[in-house]
Amino acid sequence: MLGAIRRTLWDAMTTVIVQNNFHKAGKRVRIHHGIIYRYPAHISVGNNVIINHHAVFTSETNAGTLEIEDGVTLTEHCWIDFSGNVIIGRNTLISKNVTIETHDHGYDPHSKPVCKSLIIGYNVWIGMNTIILSNVCTIGDNAIIAAGSVVTKPIPENCIVGGVPARILKKR
Repeated sequence: MLGAIRRTLWDAMTTVIVQNNFHKAGKRVRIHHGIIYRYPAHISVGNNVIINHHAVFTSETNAGTLEIEDGVTLTEHCWIDFSGNVIIGRNTLISKNVTIETHDHGYDPHSKPVCKSLIIGYNVWIGMNTIILSNVCTIGDNAIIAAGSVVTKPIPENCIVGGVPARILKKR
């Protein structure tokens, strides 16, 4: 019981501290402890957003932005690279251990990053352990990405995709 109370207080303190660092933070935002972020002035969070334990928001450049719209839930251990700008549409659910990359380095890991933006539509569900690579650019509204998928190209709206590499399995 005491441990649960301690975690609740710790999460409440984390929420206040992180909200004050972000460019914009809406109402009823919950941010759990262990979050790691870079360039907080480039991160905006809407209303009713939940960011769970050990989420990481990072960028290899100081030009990228991350916009998380209303009603988004990010579960544990999400890794979001916003080097090339990321918009996560309202009411989207990103499950455990999802990795989102918006840059690559071609064949030279020491070269300047090549950044590409990513727009995730609204009501999207990204299953756990999914990897979304930099060439994706868009994930359409109401899309579902099966757990363990590797997404290498854009996903149309109302599609269910899965596999390595991810392919359309079904239309909704």
